[in-house]
Amino acid sequence: MDITWHGRSCFTIKGKRVTLVTNPNKEAGKLKGDVVLSSLEDPSEVDGVRKIFDWPGEYEVCEVPIVGFQAWTKSKSKEEEEKQVGDPTILFYFEVDGFKCLHLGDLGHVLTSDMVNEIGDVDILMIKCGSNSNLEAKKAVEVIEEIDPRVLIPMGDGNFEAVLKELGVTNVEPEEKFSVKSSSELPDDKRAYTILQKA
Repeated sequence: MDITWHGRSCFTIKGKRVTLVTNPNKEAGKLKGDVVLSSLEDPSEVDGVRKIFDWPGEYEVCEVPIVGFQAWTKSKSKEEEEKQVGDPTILFYFEVDGFKCLHLGDLGHVLTSDMVNEIGDVDILMIKCGSNSNLEAKKAVEVIEEIDPRVLIPMGDGNFEAVLKELGVTNVEPEEKFSVKSSSELPDDKRAYTILQKA
């Protein structure tokens, strides 16, 4: 499986049998894929797309299980964390080539324990935590620790230094894409951090 970042929250996830595109937008240019997962109001067109999912629910296409969770772009305050407000967004969980992936869209609040339990284990987490994201660094780290992925891929505009500092991570060299063939390549007892260059 190969993951390529096209800026903002747009990725191409290429598996052996299917290619998914998350949140395609004009800035990303013309992309190709079989399935689009979108939490945007007006996603850009993708060449070759067979199915677009832009609503919470459970789906399956091309032997890929997909679950969309309703979430929100912000929360009122720390004291009212359970009361989510702001615009709706969708978190997408999906499995490609046996890898459990979670794309957090424009999430702006910590997750409830029920949602964390429903999501379950996550191998690869894509979280919007740049300097211009809805999640401030400490809150982003709280979400990351809640989910506890084996691999973390930040996304969004701006830089990720504040979040990486909160996580105690330094010297992460940007890569062109994230590639993995077997679950044995993923860390078991620690988390890997991957920053992708914009394609």
